[in-house]
Amino acid sequence: MKKNLTVALIIIAILLIAIGAILMMRGRKTTETSNNNQQNQQTTVETPLKERPFVSLTPRADGKEFTLDITRIKNTQTIEYEMVYDSQGLSRGVIGSVDLKGEDKVQRKLLLGSCSKNVCKYDEGVEQGTLTLRFRGSDGTRKFTSDFHLQQGGKELTSIDGNFKLSNKFSASTFYLTMSTIGLPKEVENKVILGPYGIFTAGSSAAKNSTLTMTFSETPTSAKLFLFDGEKSNEQTGTKIESNNLTATVNTLGTFFALE
Repeated sequence: MKKNLTVALIIIAILLIAIGAILMMRGRKTTETSNNNQQNQQTTVETPLKERPFVSLTPRADGKEFTLDITRIKNTQTIEYEMVYDSQGLSRGVIGSVDLKGEDKVQRKLLLGSCSKNVCKYDEGVEQGTLTLRFRGSDGTRKFTSDFHLQQGGKELTSIDGNFKLSNKFSASTFYLTMSTIGLPKEVENKVILGPYGIFTAGSSAAKNSTLTMTFSETPTSAKLFLFDGEKSNEQTGTKIESNNLTATVNTLGTFFALE
């Protein structure tokens, strides 16, 4: 009887040791996998223009809120966004994140202010800021930034870097936002040599007989101007190149870029 009990205890002890070893190995594998995923997400991945997402910020009719649209998303599990802007000499911001479940596009509302119990307090005097996006995936993190310029009417709509402007008489009651769209709205065959720059508004996109000017760092040998109007890209005729400037007459707002 004692001998059988001893054998049983030995068998139980061996089984417990084996189970413990299996659980320990699984724990190590889980930890290693988690560490590898964290290391991959901390790795910054360089992304060519043609592989970047297309990003736009459209101001609400009163200019107090932006609609963030991101399309052409690839190899991403989580998107983190941070928008920083100046309001009457103070730095303000909006932050958030999106967990993707296979989507290739997302949309978020970014309020310039705060709301509590249906009462909103808006940040005043916002004219410019920076949008930062981090696309985290299994192969690493892709980080992009874009400066934006918010204007209400006027004679010129301009980018913050000064390399893009559209001249005309724009409605004083309408808000326009000019920015780099980070990526292209659709694939193109030729090399992009400047842009893309987008002008977005909740008002009319008509801009008849507007003069567009894009400034290069050096004079290009040739350049073709394209406009994406939300549906398709069209080459703009009558483009002129003088010194480092490309000029053209356009009739609508949208996303502009120059191809070689």
